Amino acid sequence: MQKHWQLAVALGITAILIGSLANAQADITIDPTTQTTSTGTVVTVDVDITNVTNLYGYQFDLTFNPSILQAVSSTEGTFLPSGGATFFIPGTNDNVGGTVSATADTLLTAIDGVSGGGELAVFTFDAIGTGTSAIGIQNETLLDSNVNVIADTTTGGTVTVTSGTTAAPEIDPASALTALALLFGGVAVLRGRLARRG
Repeated sequence: MQKHWQLAVALGITAILIGSLANAQADITIDPTTQTTSTGTVVTVDVDITNVTNLYGYQFDLTFNPSILQAVSSTEGTFLPSGGATFFIPGTNDNVGGTVSATADTLLTAIDGVSGGGELAVFTFDAIGTGTSAIGIQNETLLDSNVNVIADTTTGGTVTVTSGTTAAPEIDPASALTALALLFGGVAVLRGRLARRG
């Protein structure tokens, strides 16, 4: 009976430790997770991080559907610079394969990394086609100030692009009748003047 009790305690402690390890992972996410826009517009996608400790530098690839979106630019987010001077690499846009590869950022000098959460980078796209494009995070590496890898999970997002065609404006019947009355009235006045001249 005592062995069963000890086994139950050991299993409980193991579950707590595994849960703590899972909670210790940093989360990299697309923000907003879902958004809808129309063709011809500019789309902004943030890559955010939460639950990170001592982040000193990172690198990742972003994936998208190039028949729906075309990558335009990448800019540094606000999170890592909150810890000090940084060096940001925007990455390389591949609008045929659908990737922005090797976006990276690092703190400079021997300082501690940044903890908590915030914005890693901001990406802008042109919406060129209709449909839904998945936005994914791949090949990510997070490093702490001791150059140790930080465990992470990723959550992608989607951008839905609809047709940019706008519907014809509706005509207000009352306004249309007023406009026609003014037009016909003007024609009648003009005819009267011409008849007097003749």
